[in-house]
Amino acid sequence: MKIGLVVPGFSADEQDWCIPALLDHVRTLAAQAEVHIFTLRWPERGGAYSVYGATVHALDGRKHMGVRALALWGRAVSALAAEHQRGRFDVLHAFWLDEPGWVAAWAARRLGVRLVLSLAGGELSRLPDINYGLLLWPGRGQLVRAAARQAAVLTAGSRYYVDRAEAHFKSHGLNRTVYLAPLGVDLARFAPPAQSAANQRIVNVGSLTAVKDQARLVRAFRRVAAAQPAADLVLAGEGALRPELQTLAAGLPVRFAGLVPHSHLPAWYADAALYAQTSRHEAQGLAVLEAAACGLPVVGTPVGVLPECGRAAAGESELAEALLELLGDGSKRLALAEAGLAVVRERFALDQTVARFVELYASSSGPAPAGTPAAPDRSRG
Repeated sequence: MKIGLVVPGFSADEQDWCIPALLDHVRTLAAQAEVHIFTLRWPERGGAYSVYGATVHALDGRKHMGVRALALWGRAVSALAAEHQRGRFDVLHAFWLDEPGWVAAWAARRLGVRLVLSLAGGELSRLPDINYGLLLWPGRGQLVRAAARQAAVLTAGSRYYVDRAEAHFKSHGLNRTVYLAPLGVDLARFAPPAQSAANQRIVNVGSLTAVKDQARLVRAFRRVAAAQPAADLVLAGEGALRPELQTLAAGLPVRFAGLVPHSHLPAWYADAALYAQTSRHEAQGLAVLEAAACGLPVVGTPVGVLPECGRAAAGESELAEALLELLGDGSKRLALAEAGLAVVRERFALDQTVARFVELYASSSGPAPAGTPAAPDRSRG
């Protein structure tokens, strides 16, 4: 099987964790199929190179903004067509239903190849108070829906996003099934430690941006620290909101760890009692799955995969109460951790998630028929 992946960015080499879950996906997939990755924006270089046996076609589009993006898209479609001429693609697959999805849809129509599209970010979000979401931009929703109409298969990485996507498309007269197909976690890398941490530490991993909303976590933690003086909070990540968050956290036992290499994350999870998510939106949420895979109980906002493997706590007060309850009750922490670990092992292990995509690729391979093709057997587990 020959697969063409269209993505916004990809690793420059095997040590570059540009998008960690995507690199793991490609590493596992390339052992089973011929994989070509067309990366639109980064790394900041052009040309072809190999990563784990997959061929990466870097289009160096970092400066192609505004109307210049049209030239980038044209170059991407031409590159896909040239590779298709060297050997026919069985399927094209785009992660993110914004720019990569539009390019893949254009190429798939031109080449007569079946198309798989994966919702993987804020494509269906509109959060004007933090200026987040593709739907804030005029015309972008129409482009998303046009690409969705062409896809043989639509996927999302969490039940939360599956339901949200189907509701969005239905509200615009497009009755499309969205299949649950998450990216997976390497359980050899992320595994429970030999001994649980004997502390009251809460950890959060993510960019320090408004959509991750660590400000909510810091405010909730202020209540936690007042009632549980031994508790501390670690924020692992970097971003524009760091100065604002540092001001908000003044006087609290909050550590700003900065960027943590992906290979170091298991140790950070192992050195904590709880993982907290406060995101306004997550398409999936790999940090939650990684933490759960390391035997860490997770609690936080009911977006992405968190409701599937952790305890949901929507508001600031509810989050503070949940954190305090779990910090104060080791048996509840253990039960939540064991339940989350079981879910990750059952449904989010890397080999299983790649196998799910291979199943979808196989079901959507072959010549593209006229009209909307029949979808494969739907699976939510």
